[in-house]
Amino acid sequence: MEKIIDVKEFKLISRQFRRVAGDLLNAQDTYEAMRLATRFIMYIENEPILFDFISKNNVTEFDMKTIIQEKGYHDKFDIPININEEIAFIYQLLKYSTENFDRYDTVSLSYAIYRGATFADSIREFNRVVVKLLVNHITDYLEEKAIEMGIDERPNAKVLVQGNVGQLNFTETGNIQANQQTNSQNSNEELLSLAKELIAALKEEKIENSADKEDAIDFVGEATNAIESGEQPKPSVIRRARESLNKIRTVVDDSTFLAMQIDKVVQAFGSMQF
Repeated sequence: MEKIIDVKEFKLISRQFRRVAGDLLNAQDTYEAMRLATRFIMYIENEPILFDFISKNNVTEFDMKTIIQEKGYHDKFDIPININEEIAFIYQLLKYSTENFDRYDTVSLSYAIYRGATFADSIREFNRVVVKLLVNHITDYLEEKAIEMGIDERPNAKVLVQGNVGQLNFTETGNIQANQQTNSQNSNEELLSLAKELIAALKEEKIENSADKEDAIDFVGEATNAIESGEQPKPSVIRRARESLNKIRTVVDDSTFLAMQIDKVVQAFGSMQF
């Protein structure tokens, strides 16, 4: 994916996550809690920025079916100490539960087994001890991204998100512009070097149609002079340079240095943006 996210959109993502997470953490009815847990998982998986965070941490596979089946009636889940594994465990536990159970107390019941405890008590305690850990990790992640984006200092900041989920890269648009400028400068330097070598080769080559040869030298030279002056060559100059080079290319042997230089310069001219 490749997407530019501004401050407003990022704030909406963070706000919506807090809303979805808050609804689940405050649930009391066992069926409603499972519905909200399903929505919680769906929101994470459908929002690339959030699912990227989960995917980067979800590296350990847990056998949730066996873990749930073998857990004693009074036992609570053994949450891993390692942060990456903690995130993976809770995410996989919720994911498995939403796909295989109708009642939330199937996994929460052991968290409130004292006299007089209700299903609502077990749901609340399970969410506090288990689910809130995952919510806090995602909230911290969003806050860190907000700091990186400079939301408070730069309300107009934008970030380019690139890559596949699990491998997303976040780059400030200012850096993107700087990189683009650097890449453009490098491309121009390479084109200048190719063009000058081509002009030298054309001058030495004996070509039957001298008019085509002179046109190619003149138009390539004009484009080269514009680039060296920090200006953008006129599209008409680039078009004529390519046309004259293509004419010469038809009478030049494929294996020669001149042929290779013509191909490179024509391709470079064709890649220029106006």
